[in-house]
Amino acid sequence: MSLRKSIALLLCMIMAVGVISGCTPKEPQQEPGGEPSGGPRYKEEIIIAVADEFTTIDPMMTTAETDQIVQDCTHDLLTDTNLERMRNEGELVDTWEMIAPDHWRFKLKEGVKFHDGTILDVDDVQFTFERAAQKPITAPYVGKIKEFIPIDELTFEVKLHAGDVDFNYAFAANSLAILSKEAFESMPEEEAVKIGTGPWMYEEFVPGDYVSLVRFEECTLYPVPNTKRLVFRMIPEASARMIALENGEVDLILSPNPSDWPRLEQDPNLQLITVTGRGQHFIGFNLSNFDSIVSNPKFRKAVAYAIDKEEMILAAWDGYAQASTSIMCRDMEYYADIEGIPYDPDKAQQMFDELGVQGLKLHLVTSDAAHRVKMAENFQAQMARYGIEVSVEFLQQAAFMDRLATDPTVEVFVTSWTPGMNADYMFRNPIHSKGGRSFYTNHNDPELDAKIDAAASETDPAKRAQMYEELQILLTTEIVNWVPIAQATLAAGAAKGVRGALLHPALVHQFKMIERIIE
Repeated sequence: MSLRKSIALLLCMIMAVGVISGCTPKEPQQEPGGEPSGGPRYKEEIIIAVADEFTTIDPMMTTAETDQIVQDCTHDLLTDTNLERMRNEGELVDTWEMIAPDHWRFKLKEGVKFHDGTILDVDDVQFTFERAAQKPITAPYVGKIKEFIPIDELTFEVKLHAGDVDFNYAFAANSLAILSKEAFESMPEEEAVKIGTGPWMYEEFVPGDYVSLVRFEECTLYPVPNTKRLVFRMIPEASARMIALENGEVDLILSPNPSDWPRLEQDPNLQLITVTGRGQHFIGFNLSNFDSIVSNPKFRKAVAYAIDKEEMILAAWDGYAQASTSIMCRDMEYYADIEGIPYDPDKAQQMFDELGVQGLKLHLVTSDAAHRVKMAENFQAQMARYGIEVSVEFLQQAAFMDRLATDPTVEVFVTSWTPGMNADYMFRNPIHSKGGRSFYTNHNDPELDAKIDAAASETDPAKRAQMYEELQILLTTEIVNWVPIAQATLAAGAAKGVRGALLHPALVHQFKMIERIIE
């Protein structure tokens, strides 16, 4: 146990003795969530309705949206996106310095308390990284680190295998939430993973139904919430979530049907919260399936000319999305507003005729999410206009992702990629052969890998901008590993008086400080 943690535990014991002997600490002027004279009253319990099930408490075992939304309330990251300023900032980290592209120094914030009463220090960070290296989801992030160097209880340095001028963004991965080393040494693992530094602590988890949190009264990183209890309840059907909101059974719903958005805007007792999502929804191709025509870049380019993106957006999102021209998302660093491949049915028909694809049969797989079902069905209808027959197979999300990762016969698929704001994450994870998610398209090109590596280590912003624009053009218009369709608008519906709900373009919405004022 570190000296800092020993002192923290000793102070806790001294305080406990003081309480027993009648020496009580000074009362705060206002209890969080209380009713100050003339001030607002807050609802003690807030219920958020989500579409998908919460599946695991362990941050390193999931990338699912619902899991990470809940975990964001209980655990914190070294750096994170400030959703009000939309930039990467320190969360548990106070400051950082790039000594060189492959050498970084970080200093933690002082006095940050875990739920178990211990104080955050470098030992916790090192323990988290060592554990992360053993987990498939987190290994690619910490795999960049060649050497971890503790400097003192709050300061550490890392030396990387290769230069990365965006390395601070790696610590913003939600699966890299910092864990308490002391908790893992003193508790069973299933209890230790619950211990974070966030303003909320786990209360109860009922699989397939709900997970409930209670506020952390001794939180030091954030103000103690005015809300006392926070519940995430699974309600799969969007229409049922809307009814629950209108009936007052829940306080906020995620992903309301676009057809219900006008009701949320017009009802004086409700509100609509929106943000343009960073998720890039696309039609993808398995480039390594050499028995299929999808391995031919000319065919992939013809498909890109053939897709009417506006029609697909209307079918999948009732028009609430922005058509994409680039493989990158608009709010990312180094995004270039390229033309991409525009909708040109005559050009598409000419290319299809040259390829002789009349009567071609393709098989498409995707998940059973409503927007993906509609995208797939619309793609099927659009390809039929060119004499191409597309059969569609719908799978549950976990089975779909396993299929992409393990089945070499996959031809076409519909999915999405939601990156962070930094450009390297956009290209490395789904495209680089060693990025961890290259199975999206199974693209394995050493020359392309080298271009991605070079851009990540370039320190001149102007040169980096040019390199990333060239990568966008290459992938979007020449390689065409996927056809970017749209960035959809994300929405939540909430009761009147709800505030502090911040929607994240990358889907990990933040409810750390959610509250509801009662009139």
